[in-house]
Amino acid sequence: VLKEKPESFESYDDKTFGIMLRIFPKLLKKLGGNPFKLMLDFLPEVKMILTGGIPKLVLMAEFVGDTEEEVVLAANRAQKSVLASFEVSTHVTKTQKEGEKFWTIRRESFKLLRENVHGKHTAPFIDDISVRPEKLPEFLPKLYAIMADYKLIFTIAGHIGDGNFHIIPLMDYSRPDFSKIIRELSERVYKLVGEYDGSITGEHNDGLIRTPYLGQMFSEEMLSVFKDVKNVFDPKKIFNPHKKVDGDMDLLLKSIKKEVKE
Repeated sequence: VLKEKPESFESYDDKTFGIMLRIFPKLLKKLGGNPFKLMLDFLPEVKMILTGGIPKLVLMAEFVGDTEEEVVLAANRAQKSVLASFEVSTHVTKTQKEGEKFWTIRRESFKLLRENVHGKHTAPFIDDISVRPEKLPEFLPKLYAIMADYKLIFTIAGHIGDGNFHIIPLMDYSRPDFSKIIRELSERVYKLVGEYDGSITGEHNDGLIRTPYLGQMFSEEMLSVFKDVKNVFDPKKIFNPHKKVDGDMDLLLKSIKKEVKE
């Protein structure tokens, strides 16, 4: 697919799809229009689930060009290339409206679940990992195996074109082991990311939550360069203390909220 230079190449996983099934009526409302026609629009997906089960990963590529013919040709070439290498289901959408339902599932499913699950809130602490796309077939099963140990509600969606994924669990902030899970799960996930020469943050930067783990990504020499730059521009450490340099695990754990108002 990447050979055809898609404008965007996004993904969402089977957990996102499962959430979509749970909140399907609300999702239809979000899409707008005639609910009966919308239900008919989803019949191909229903058939796919009944015959082959929920897909482990849904990939969505968008193509642009000077003409519609150029775009269709690029999409068809990508489809042909995928089918030549993998036994997977593919579909080329014909209209923007047809494609919108897939983007709505990606954008809205987790948001709608979050709004309808009481006592749990988003906990974005491993929300920005990045691993090169060619390594994902090995990396993703190991990532899911780690996540399965904690029995959390979560989805994995992201920009598969550059291997950047957003994992955002729903968690009860008041549970006694909340901070322990954040620390332990972060260490395990970032260790795995390092084994595949990835990055613990692809888009969202480090902040308090990731700075203590920068030693897993950078050498001591590079970390000292970060400190030197910080000292040049902010010698009194006024701006964003403990972010990017001087990471402090105890401070991180103290900064974690223990409760969130409904």
